[in-house]
Amino acid sequence: MGTDAYLAFIALGLIMIVADGQMLYRSGKRYLSDVDSEGDSVHSMAKLVTVLFHLVMFGFLALLSVLNFDFGGHTVRAIVGNLGILLLLLALVHAVTMAVMSQMHDVRATDERYARPAPRATTGTNIQLQRGPVVTPVPGQHGRDPQLSPTIEDQRN
Repeated sequence: MGTDAYLAFIALGLIMIVADGQMLYRSGKRYLSDVDSEGDSVHSMAKLVTVLFHLVMFGFLALLSVLNFDFGGHTVRAIVGNLGILLLLLALVHAVTMAVMSQMHDVRATDERYARPAPRATTGTNIQLQRGPVVTPVPGQHGRDPQLSPTIEDQRN
């Protein structure tokens, strides 16, 4: 591959990687902010994952640029062939990055769901928290009688 083809491959590869990285960052930021109300941590996590994506892809671009895939000798064929390999690697790393963001989303959603306190029963309902043993006390022994919910027939509105 000649110098012009080499520079064209590097330029087109950089454009593709930066464009894909920006799409990942913007969509990942929105995706992660769906479950987290803290905006700063979402932005920093999306940035970290996107920076890792860029570093991996720039490394692949550098490796592909020094490998000699001539794809039949023509300059255009060499550029298209190298871009094809780069696109396949870009798709693979994009999928891995999406899986990482999905995992982060699921962890955040689980944390948020179980971090909230459980709703308490209101005093007007017949659901009450019972503490202590729920057995009928022996005559002469202190304790409370177990409370049963009314039957279906007794719950008419």
